[in-house]
Amino acid sequence: MRIAFDGRVIRGRKCGVGVYADSLLNALTSIDKSSIYKIFSHDSFKFSNKNFKSVTTRVSIEDHPLGDIWEQFYLPVYLRDKKIDIVHSPTFHIPFLFSGFKKVVTIHDLVSFRSPQTQPKPFAVYSRFMTRFAVNSAHGIIVPSRTVKSELIGLLNVRPELLHVIPEAPRGIFKPVGRAVCDTIRKKYNLNERFILSVGSIEPRKNITSLIQAYSALKRKGAIQQKLVICGAKGWLNEYERLEKSVNESGVKGDIIFTGYVPDEDLPAMYTLADLFAYPSLYEGFGLPPLEAFACGCPVIASNCSSIPEVVGDAGLLVDPLDIDGLSNAIHRVLGDDSERERLRDAGFKRARQFSWERTARETLETYRTIVNRA
Repeated sequence: MRIAFDGRVIRGRKCGVGVYADSLLNALTSIDKSSIYKIFSHDSFKFSNKNFKSVTTRVSIEDHPLGDIWEQFYLPVYLRDKKIDIVHSPTFHIPFLFSGFKKVVTIHDLVSFRSPQTQPKPFAVYSRFMTRFAVNSAHGIIVPSRTVKSELIGLLNVRPELLHVIPEAPRGIFKPVGRAVCDTIRKKYNLNERFILSVGSIEPRKNITSLIQAYSALKRKGAIQQKLVICGAKGWLNEYERLEKSVNESGVKGDIIFTGYVPDEDLPAMYTLADLFAYPSLYEGFGLPPLEAFACGCPVIASNCSSIPEVVGDAGLLVDPLDIDGLSNAIHRVLGDDSERERLRDAGFKRARQFSWERTARETLETYRTIVNRA
């Protein structure tokens, strides 16, 4: 097969889609020795597999309308000229109208349909438009969870036979970290001996407000000793400013720490050091952070909605993310019971081992083959 892959989402500070694309490509280089790959990107990647070639483009996904023109007119001409069998976009940016090659798109979630109020309105409208066109023009659609598959069938009337559920996985860097590295990270971020951890971009969908309220209630009563450490870059809709106000009014401002963006290489130590990882997100198409925490031996409390129960299974405590009392009780239960923390730690390790990027890559490659051979 001759395969093209849009790697433009792989950039310095990789978001969830960037992590997915980078991890999938790395795994594919290890298992696919026969196919020819053309990887579009801003930078020139160096691959260990000689069949993987980088094709540099200056056109960004965020560059409108130039990027749209490149995707819809230049890219199809290139794909046909190079006799590409199948093109895979890890997001909804694929050529809509042209044929002569098969098209695969990965749809990670339907936030703009299910929780549009958590996004800037212009982006939500654009995302809905692009998602509709992508799923209507694709020969195959990869989704990370059964939840997203069900939503695509129910909301966008996508034919089930087009959908391929292929879970994602924690990367290999996520594992328990030794004392020396942990001590370095503790000093770097000025972390207390004991803390609760939250990881994710600071935006409304992540529902950090509920976590702050639940934590503050416990802290004011003297029920817990841990501080709350919130890791993540500032997102949209002024959510960071709203959280700052909430913290200032909480009565426990000195116990809540915002680290800002934390690079990938520091996160395993953060998970290893934390007493508890809290993930009260309102909606996820998959949700990698709980799996990352599991792989590092950190107990997890997560939301009981969207795809999160599908990912977490019975390895973490699931709570209603809008039930402040329920969230407080779950935090207090885990932090106050050593045996419960140990049970969740063991269950988390077992759960994390059920996911791997090698498995994701093998199932993705099989999906390519199925679609290329389909009449």
